[in-house]
Amino acid sequence: MRRRVRGIFVAVRVFVVLAVLWTGRPVPAAQPAVKNVIVLIADGCASEQYTLARWFKGEPLHLDAIRVGAVKTYISDSVIADSAPTGSAYATGVRTSDKFISVGPKPEVLTTEPVPPPEWSYRPLATVLEGARLLGKATGVVSTSRVSHATPAAYMAHVPSRTMEADIMEQAVYQGVDVVLGGGKAYLLPADRGGERLDRENLVDVLRRRGYAVIERRGQLAAVESGKVFGMFADGHMAAEIDRPELAPHEPTLEEMTRKAIELLSRNPKGFFLMVEASQIDWACHANDPAHLLSDLLMYDRAVGAALDFARRDQNTLVLALSDHNTGGMSIGNRATNGTYSQTTLEALLNPLRRMKASSVAMWASLDGDATPQNVKRVVAFGWGMEITDADADRIVAVAKRDADAPHNGFGEVLCSRYTCIGWTTHGHTGGDVPLFAFGPGRPVGLVDGPDVGRITARALGLDLDRLNERLFQEAASALGDATVSIDRGDENNPVVVIDFEGKTSRLPVNKNLLELDGRTIALEGVVVYAPNTRKAYLPLEAVKQITGIGELPPVGP
Repeated sequence: MRRRVRGIFVAVRVFVVLAVLWTGRPVPAAQPAVKNVIVLIADGCASEQYTLARWFKGEPLHLDAIRVGAVKTYISDSVIADSAPTGSAYATGVRTSDKFISVGPKPEVLTTEPVPPPEWSYRPLATVLEGARLLGKATGVVSTSRVSHATPAAYMAHVPSRTMEADIMEQAVYQGVDVVLGGGKAYLLPADRGGERLDRENLVDVLRRRGYAVIERRGQLAAVESGKVFGMFADGHMAAEIDRPELAPHEPTLEEMTRKAIELLSRNPKGFFLMVEASQIDWACHANDPAHLLSDLLMYDRAVGAALDFARRDQNTLVLALSDHNTGGMSIGNRATNGTYSQTTLEALLNPLRRMKASSVAMWASLDGDATPQNVKRVVAFGWGMEITDADADRIVAVAKRDADAPHNGFGEVLCSRYTCIGWTTHGHTGGDVPLFAFGPGRPVGLVDGPDVGRITARALGLDLDRLNERLFQEAASALGDATVSIDRGDENNPVVVIDFEGKTSRLPVNKNLLELDGRTIALEGVVVYAPNTRKAYLPLEAVKQITGIGELPPVGP
């Protein structure tokens, strides 16, 4: 039996090598690892948005001095990307499928892409954050969305759909990330406490038992000086930056969260990995809302400035700043400027934008369900400083009815083309390359493929992604040979992997880092993942070693 288990470990190593060949992963040149890596993601942002922000700011962006290239964002099954698979590529170094969170792609891929091995589909893929933690580094995630949303989720969780936010949040809690700051408190709490969890687990209590300070207000964040922190500043997403001072002054800014995360994480003598996402640039562009866009993009630039302040002092930190895709197809110039574009003044471009003091989301909410033409005109005059017509108001209401899930879309769609120089092509995503900004040792230059971002990050940290995948995600039935592996679904919302091996039964709750064996509960170095599409369970190699009593944990460095 024990020879059988050892043989399986060798087979897993061979599979990992084959998977590497499929991904086309280049062999990196040897170079010393850096101490820290900070990845900052401006969700849904491309070149034209940065140009507009620079004009609006009236001086260079912090980003301008570190622009080094561009990133290809396509995913395995679409030339236009969704945040989940693109974030997953940045986190794992593997291109995957639409809506997937750090799991292997489906067999159906673009005609230009090689078909992945069958074993690769839905398999959890280790992330650079998980690897940094195994190296002994501190880890952090900062986001202005729910931290269970697509991009932050890609660094902390492994699920086949970004909609599985309860599972994502549970994995995030049991991953042991040192600093997590953003929104999403509702996914920490059970339904009977006003939350979204159906498994009845109160993850706030779990965090506190694990030594976290769970905080909810800006002042509390400022007062934190050390230790693990889970900052949940909103039940759902945080407020748009343009609305925050009035509607949510208790919420910290993205810059404040970034500076505090760096302050706390940099206390670790082995260094840290931090991912920061300016989530709402994407939503602003979905809504064709220049006010929301500019406020959140300029705050993102300030967060990048905070990262650069630290990196320039430290001299051993790689900073990567980039987007996961473009959203909205924004342009400086629209059909109204067809005949006058070459006479466009700064005043014509900026004055309408300078009068905007509310997001389209806040303006629609202020109607409080009473979207008469007069009320719409009043809200627009206050929020965007525009005197619009009854016909404009009627068109805004018509778009709101058409886009019932995003009724605020009407403001930007109707008004930008008539009262500004800003154009938009879509309320969805677009497929162009996005700018790449980088600073520090080993910074990349030129046109970079999306998965290369994950590989560059891993190389900078000194991680071997192949060894990391071997160590964190063993397919249970294969790794344990003749053991019996089953899923206990007695409680549908709390599945448990059950393993019978040589007369002993082990239980491993899905989404947690726990092994119940011989009357003990053992904390593992990674979470247990169940892939419902293939009905396979994946365990850390450490769990296999505890169950069988044999095997070695490979290093995750080169």
